[in-house]
Amino acid sequence: MRNTLLIIAFLCMGWTVKAQDTLKTVQLDDVVVTGTKSEIPVEKSGKSIFKITRKDIETSAARSVADVLNQVPGVQMDGNFGPLGTNIGYFIRGASSKRTLILIDGVPFNDASGVDQTYDLRLLDKDQVESIEVLKGGLSTLYGTGAAAGVINIRLRKPENQKVGGYAKAEYGSFNTFNGNASVSGTNDKVSYLLNAGYKKSDGFSAARDESGNSDFDDDGYEGFNFLSKVGYEFSEEFTLTFTGALDDFETDFDDGAFTDSETNFSEYQQIRFGLSPTFTWTGGKLKGNFFHSKLDRKFESAFPSEYEGKNFQGDILIDQNLTDLIKLIGGLNYQIMAFSEPNVNEESFHMIDPYTTLIYDNKNFNMQVGARLNVHSDYGQNMVFNVNPSYLMEAGSFDVKVFSSYATAFIAPSLTQLFGQFGPNPELEPEESKSAEGGFTIYGDAFELGGVYFYREDDNLIIFTSQYENVDGEIETDGLEVAGSVMLSEKISLAGDYTYTRRLSDDVAYRIPAHKYGLSVDYSPLSEAIFSLSYLHTGERRLQYFDNNTFETVQVDADAFDLFNLNASYAFDNLTISGSVNNLLDEDYQAVAGFNSVGRNFMVGLKYQFN
Repeated sequence: MRNTLLIIAFLCMGWTVKAQDTLKTVQLDDVVVTGTKSEIPVEKSGKSIFKITRKDIETSAARSVADVLNQVPGVQMDGNFGPLGTNIGYFIRGASSKRTLILIDGVPFNDASGVDQTYDLRLLDKDQVESIEVLKGGLSTLYGTGAAAGVINIRLRKPENQKVGGYAKAEYGSFNTFNGNASVSGTNDKVSYLLNAGYKKSDGFSAARDESGNSDFDDDGYEGFNFLSKVGYEFSEEFTLTFTGALDDFETDFDDGAFTDSETNFSEYQQIRFGLSPTFTWTGGKLKGNFFHSKLDRKFESAFPSEYEGKNFQGDILIDQNLTDLIKLIGGLNYQIMAFSEPNVNEESFHMIDPYTTLIYDNKNFNMQVGARLNVHSDYGQNMVFNVNPSYLMEAGSFDVKVFSSYATAFIAPSLTQLFGQFGPNPELEPEESKSAEGGFTIYGDAFELGGVYFYREDDNLIIFTSQYENVDGEIETDGLEVAGSVMLSEKISLAGDYTYTRRLSDDVAYRIPAHKYGLSVDYSPLSEAIFSLSYLHTGERRLQYFDNNTFETVQVDADAFDLFNLNASYAFDNLTISGSVNNLLDEDYQAVAGFNSVGRNFMVGLKYQFN
């Protein structure tokens, strides 16, 4: 079977290319930060990093951040094809959401009141996102709990490098959907600032699939508001301080379950987050701090009403220091407090304090990163993780070729719900563990890029629910292959494509994860002011499951593969941009989540005015 994987890789190399103007692997000479917490040229990163820029988001015809991420090789989103308020799951390389860590401006964010403590991507407005870096593999050494399969680093918009600038944007589309966003920002002497506000409302469609044929299920609507502010002050060339404050709020209708409607259910989510980020630089190094607090309230109105409150404080101090011309030290101390409360349960909390360090050896074309992290938890004690990541960059004719590999261990701390919640808590839980390895290459050319990677991961000491939450023996083994690249056919045309193969080596079934997933896109810019984008995405057969409300049993179903085409176009008149998109162009009828509807053909048109 492993030989079959290699054959598939070489076959795909002939046609899977990834566009420079759409979702892409990072180009040579780009600078990335996610893999090291320090700015580093991509050819020194030792990883295959996918970077989504602001332009990528605007030309992708995506409805949400989840739609954008679903186009990244090795990433499978769950729920993004339903109404806007549908629960979102994210799976990297066949791993569940709790094994992927969401970062916002480099800071881990999650829901302390959730069973898996995963971050809810519905809270984010895609118009407030500047860029996204998706890095796969075990990254607990740098980022701690949850970073077992990968990290999604979402970087929010930055102030304009001028005295004042901004934009106003309005969009309207299917299901009576309205999306508005406005921003003003600038830099004046030592002060920089940004204010951004967004509002979205949609009548939606029924989340639950109606098999009765009566078509009388009601629509499930959504209404959300987002506000983001950033203020920075440069005290000197060496010292700067940035304040960030944000409010994310939405309300959505939801149904009673698979094939089961409800006309009265709704939920409310509100998250407040704010923080300070001081940075002090000197010759050959810098000291950076990130101190953030977030509070998330969730309320559900249904036959079984409930309320939850989660709090998270993060304090991270990072030292980035050149020790010699060849060796750099990345080290720091992370302190985290999580707390939650729910009706009939007193507020519970735990804290973690994690010292960590990474040494980077960079000798011309050879780069080696070695790191370790000690996790000290207030309940289960201590846990150690480490990583090793060598890479080598060489010239091959007119191309540069990077080969890389990595081995890492990672952990997922038990959640507050699992430790202290109402149903089957177990204060004796140990963290889940993970081991991952990968090896691959990237070929860089002037207008061409191609990369491939083989990955393997073993998850063990899993936490499951029986009569209570408990750690169990046994492991889940997953491996696979990712291939992607980019080519510019001319100044006006670029092509893009990728292929991902994922399989379970153990007896466990990878629910909701397709074995085969691939995509292709074409960007055409006949004029500098105009761009047309056509994308194609194939999602292979998957095993799905749902809870039957009539029999009170879990039902398994095999879902057919489906193919989606999306079209996006925009034209700029000086400061005014007109855009339009059609998703699911051929109106494919498909099942993304068992028992629930998936969005058919839908459109969006918009106007954006930019001022300076």
